[in-house]
Amino acid sequence: MKRDAVAYLNTRKKGDFAAQKGEVEDFCKYRFQIVEIFHDHRANATPPEKRKGFMEMLEYCGANNCPDIIIHDLAGLARDPDAGLAALKTLNEQYTVYCVNNDFFGFRDEPDQRRAAIGNFIEYMEQYRESARKAAPVVSKKTKKDDGRPIGRPKALNEGQVEALLTVRQAGTSISQICRMFDVSRSTVSKILADYPELKGEWKGARQEPEE
Repeated sequence: MKRDAVAYLNTRKKGDFAAQKGEVEDFCKYRFQIVEIFHDHRANATPPEKRKGFMEMLEYCGANNCPDIIIHDLAGLARDPDAGLAALKTLNEQYTVYCVNNDFFGFRDEPDQRRAAIGNFIEYMEQYRESARKAAPVVSKKTKKDDGRPIGRPKALNEGQVEALLTVRQAGTSISQICRMFDVSRSTVSKILADYPELKGEWKGARQEPEE
């Protein structure tokens, strides 16, 4: 039996709404009955909690006891990764969120386990961001003989940061967003992704290439 759900779409270009709506309908074909679609357009720079469509969705779900929310993709929640994670955390506290594209959480037919998996991802990202703020930059041990200053450029990211970068890229985060999140250049990100071709080109099982 299909479960009632709402869909939230955040579009940037003309024609995105029709395309995303079609993908949502295909995704929900056997699991969900979409009762309402809420939509914001060209609001990527606005935090979700300040968008009309997003807030109308929350009000509707609360008033109608609708526990399931369908979004097009995780990265589309917000341009700023922190704002996107904060919105996902807010939703996950009361609802079960499903992503049409680039969904790596699993447990599509087990809402409680799915919410636990999303919660674990959010907790991991919060711990990473906190540790990244506290961590001192990695400095080369080689120094100049005259004044003792480091020789060469310090390593941009440590192993833990690289792991976190790969995780958010797998979630669908664009390279531009990753550069802002980790404060690195596009060339640094490209060098890291060179060993992971599946994260550079078309996503396995996805219909579109990740946003550049």
